[in-house]
Amino acid sequence: MPLPWTREGSSFGFGSGGAHLPQPSWFADASVQAEEGDPASTLSLYRRALALRHELLALERLEWVETGRGDVLRFRRPNGWEVVTVFGSAPLALSFVPGQRVVLSSTPLDGDTVPGETTVWITGG
Repeated sequence: MPLPWTREGSSFGFGSGGAHLPQPSWFADASVQAEEGDPASTLSLYRRALALRHELLALERLEWVETGRGDVLRFRRPNGWEVVTVFGSAPLALSFVPGQRVVLSSTPLDGDTVPGETTVWITGG
């Protein structure tokens, strides 16, 4: 499926000759043009993640962190980065070591609580 770039046109900005596959009308709302100025959009989330990727580089190793919940995944990278994903709908109160902070979240946090169906990246400590 081509990436929708604009809100209008037969291919939503993916080429001038039209699309070779039908493009659903909802593509307009998911286009780069539509999400460009929205800090809560998927586009903004991915741009922030890509900006952090150089800091994420570490040995290809990770350590699983026990959460006590079957619907939560948490792991730590050698450089101190952690990822926490809550797959279920119940929120998770985060536990931090001194110096840790959330640098990226797929949805807004409520203090140190991760809402359900959310992933956060943590650094420091």
